[in-house]
Amino acid sequence: MEKTIVAVDPGKGGGAAIRRLDGTTDLRPWTVEHEHIELVHELDPEATIAVIEDVPVFVSGKTSNASSFKLGYNFGFIVASFRAAKIETHLIKPKEWQKGLVHLRANMSYTERKRMLKDNAIRLYPELKITNATADAVLIMDWARRELLWRA
Repeated sequence: MEKTIVAVDPGKGGGAAIRRLDGTTDLRPWTVEHEHIELVHELDPEATIAVIEDVPVFVSGKTSNASSFKLGYNFGFIVASFRAAKIETHLIKPKEWQKGLVHLRANMSYTERKRMLKDNAIRLYPELKITNATADAVLIMDWARRELLWRA
């Protein structure tokens, strides 16, 4: 059954990709909590699935404690908001949604990896105005379209 997909990258510089039933896609960078709550309130829980990147417990030794805390806070807030609204919620590890993407290698720098992810998103959805903030969400949305909706 076709559903609206809300795919979310909960990182500090992350965003959301909303693939609606009419085939349109809305991209939103992660900004402030009330905007996310407004999005959740406009969704029909029966016709929506949320797919959120499942963040690792340990990010990197190079990542500050403050950034790690913000990532964990955002993740918890986003997951709770969808679950409180009774929206079907799926958590997806980065390794799973990144499988099969072109030119990704294990030992890439953060900047190189982000550039490659954005390039992949643009290649798949050239009609969208993809930014660094929304690229991961677009790729998570694409994964959900292929792996979740067509299995149901």
